[in-house]
Amino acid sequence: MNIQIIKFLAKLAIIFGVFQVQAFEPKSDFPVSLERVRHCQNFFCTRQYTQPEYHAWEQEGVSNTHQLYTQIARIRQPEREDVRNLVFISAGQQPPGYGSESAVTGQGDNYKKDCGISERSCSRSVDGRSLARQVLDSEHFPADDTFFAVAFDAQFNYLVSSSEKSRIERAYLNWLKSKAYVSNLETIYLAGSSRGGCLAMRLAKALRNDPAFRNIRTIVHSFDGVCKWDQNEMGVTSSFFRNPGNTNYLSYYTDLNAQFPYKDNLYIRQLAGGDEVIELTGVHSFVYTATDINLGWYTQKWVDLSHITIDRDMSPTVRDQTVVPFLQHLDEVL
Repeated sequence: MNIQIIKFLAKLAIIFGVFQVQAFEPKSDFPVSLERVRHCQNFFCTRQYTQPEYHAWEQEGVSNTHQLYTQIARIRQPEREDVRNLVFISAGQQPPGYGSESAVTGQGDNYKKDCGISERSCSRSVDGRSLARQVLDSEHFPADDTFFAVAFDAQFNYLVSSSEKSRIERAYLNWLKSKAYVSNLETIYLAGSSRGGCLAMRLAKALRNDPAFRNIRTIVHSFDGVCKWDQNEMGVTSSFFRNPGNTNYLSYYTDLNAQFPYKDNLYIRQLAGGDEVIELTGVHSFVYTATDINLGWYTQKWVDLSHITIDRDMSPTVRDQTVVPFLQHLDEVL
């Protein structure tokens, strides 16, 4: 009898595993309208206009340049009184040129081409293999009660001054808060890669420090998140841990236990590679512990993958180490 039960449970586990893998299979690409926070109204850009939707950037005093180059897609926006879930996903810092793809937001390579600073919005798409596209289809975030936005270019760049970063953070924070009544909110999901991972962490910290938002279920996913240690951003220090799977890679230490004193209903997952982001710059991701760990409120996983691979690669073998484990974590905590 016991053997039969064990066999039955084993079959159920296999079947469940197959269904779960199928659930994480790539979807079709999803069309979006990519909006610019601020755009030029004439050829020489002497007249500029910040869209009313993004008044928070103007209100917080974010520089005109950073407003001009910030590009966001509002994928779903129910009426404020209907919103139960907030979802915001940010790509990493964009290189010079036409923009790079992201396995997190699903933006394509060269998405900035023919979408210059005089364009208020452009038609683009979210890649079906990406985290954003998978989350969009998730049963956890229904279309009728979820505000869902992705930042293709958040302009939350590494070398920006601490004061400007704070202004940008507050702009995103106030904008997101305006999308729902706190009394109705059930879940906040923030995710990002590289600098986007740092932005997600900072937004989560700010929300947890607000008593009105403190007890709302908050999930934070960081793909090799990068904060600037010499600005003590997110408490990141110059101390570091080496990647146990590749000692050429390292990540700077931050005491996330101190950064997040309020841990009820908090679920953070950090994927760390530790590769130097740009050669000879000393720019690396951040971690809390030297080894893989699951503390309930915080989960960390080291991988032997380069920073760009984590950020951009959507091939099946890489995706199984990056995007899929985050989707599994979502299923576990929701």
